[in-house]
Amino acid sequence: MADRKKKRAYLDDFEKDLNGNYQYRGAHYHYKGTKSRGRALAGLWVLCGGGAALVVAAGLVPGATAYAPFWLLLPYMAGLLAAVYAVYLLVRLTAAGEPLRAYLHEQTVQKLPGSCLLAAVFAAITAAAQLVQLALEGQNLPARLVFTLLQAAAAAAFVLASKQFKALKYERQE
Repeated sequence: MADRKKKRAYLDDFEKDLNGNYQYRGAHYHYKGTKSRGRALAGLWVLCGGGAALVVAAGLVPGATAYAPFWLLLPYMAGLLAAVYAVYLLVRLTAAGEPLRAYLHEQTVQKLPGSCLLAAVFAAITAAAQLVQLALEGQNLPARLVFTLLQAAAAAAFVLASKQFKALKYERQE
């Protein structure tokens, strides 16, 4: 029961006004980076969204994952889910606007570097697994190499996105 109250603690920051509508009365975070917020988000969209697109594109390469063993498909699927989650968090951050409510800062800005890093790790594991599979079987060389290169590029994009997310500067104001 205590965990449930802790998860929804941000609801205490909403109060009813005279008309019966709920108004947010909690803390806000203001973006204080060197680049404008729009430019920073555009760069993050290129890296994070591009990394997710590369992961999806790798899965669409014909024959790259045909009859693949589970040790290749599991990290690919986990990486795909991590990439989708990172994009979901980026959508929430973008839609939240400026100033950013404190609970949205906690749910997006603080989680995005880790989710991007997780997607990068799974993409790198998938690329390595594909190379092992290529060494074991040696079949369908072009498709497997394209798959590996796309996964490696996705891993690099997610690592760069994680670094940029960590560099975002927000200042808390009550």
